[in-house]
Amino acid sequence: MAEKLTMKKLSGELEQLRDRLHELEAGVEQHLEVLLEQAAEKLHARLRRRTGGALIESASGESVDVNARRRLIAELAWLKAEQRGFSQGSPEQDWLDAESEVDRLLLEGWAKTTASTHEAGHIRDS
Repeated sequence: MAEKLTMKKLSGELEQLRDRLHELEAGVEQHLEVLLEQAAEKLHARLRRRTGGALIESASGESVDVNARRRLIAELAWLKAEQRGFSQGSPEQDWLDAESEVDRLLLEGWAKTTASTHEAGHIRDS
């Protein structure tokens, strides 16, 4: 009988530990999300400063300065490595992830510019 009470007590304590672990995991995830959002905001601010508040475009809005793109990718890759404390992961993967994100941002800027130009032309045609 004493053994059953001990097992029951241990089972209850184990359940409490599991609950606490889930709480801690949720807290860590929430904290990481905040840190990632802050890092993303810092990156976007850097991108805006480096590009004068706009995404990198030629006067026609069709091309991107290759050297500026490469610098943005390098900086973002560095930030990604810095965020994880330069441990685990790989520089190659950081570069690929950064390249993908920079290209996405540039494409979004190009799409906005194209849409604005199209809308302005449509208004003039009316």
